[in-house]
Amino acid sequence: MTTLEIVAGFWIAGSLLAMWKIWKPSLKIITLIDSNNILAERPILSTIVVFIIFTIFLPFMVIPLLIPNKAEEFVSGFIKGTQRIK
Repeated sequence: MTTLEIVAGFWIAGSLLAMWKIWKPSLKIITLIDSNNILAERPILSTIVVFIIFTIFLPFMVIPLLIPNKAEEFVSGFIKGTQRIK
């Protein structure tokens, strides 16, 4: 196993962890607050887009992933940001 394969494995695992700890609760709350939101109307497409974004910005997602308080702040800000999308 090469170093690149190990880094890629950790990168994908980190992205999946971000999806589990940040995106899944966010999508549930967004759906409860506003079922007409574009993210709630098209969950598969929005999940793919968010996965790509989380994969690209994974180094910046490390702090919310490791510190639960920061994860709650990130989810809160993410939800507030999605309320502006119509």
